[in-house]
Amino acid sequence: MITDLLLRVALAGFLGGLIGLERQLRAKEAGLRTHILVGIGSALFMIVSKYGFADILNESHVGLDPSRIAAQVVSGMGFLGAGTIIIQKQVVKGLTTAAGLWVTAAIGLVIGSGLYEIGIYGALMTLVVLEVFRQLGNHLLGHHHSMLIRLLPESVPGVLVTLQKLRLKPGYLSVVQHENDSEVCEMTMELTLRPKQEISDVYAQVQQISGVRFIDIR
Repeated sequence: MITDLLLRVALAGFLGGLIGLERQLRAKEAGLRTHILVGIGSALFMIVSKYGFADILNESHVGLDPSRIAAQVVSGMGFLGAGTIIIQKQVVKGLTTAAGLWVTAAIGLVIGSGLYEIGIYGALMTLVVLEVFRQLGNHLLGHHHSMLIRLLPESVPGVLVTLQKLRLKPGYLSVVQHENDSEVCEMTMELTLRPKQEISDVYAQVQQISGVRFIDIR
């Protein structure tokens, strides 16, 4: 029995780590270690919920609901998931990572309850959604990037003209003075590239504009 419980904890951490590895490779807010800990913690909570009170169940006046601790994991994950969501310049980021943490907690609960096949299947399906569907969405719908450019103020129109030639319409565009250099301004925007359009081409075109000092694309 003890060996089986130890296996559940290790397997939950391993499956959570697979999801976290994909997130870390994408440089997301919650990575490998976070997902491993969520998987292990969820499995431990489920094990405690199912088996942790066996010593007092024989008491005549004691009645326990084995699902109560596990149920709190679902609501508790909302706080951890909220920490990965960032609202920056009216753009919400981190929702997929938050959902991944939520699913990792579910996988940990399933493995902790002993439903190995369901937990492994859930982890594989999660990886398919995160990786395969991401590539499919980029291929069919285009992909999003955030761009920050440090440049001279007179170069701003040149950037906009270049983006127009590339048939890109910047979203949430802002131009502010650089905090350490009064002669340079910072231009930030969100770009949605068309399918098969490469961000490297956009970078090369913008870099050729006179007065552009620095470009950061994420």
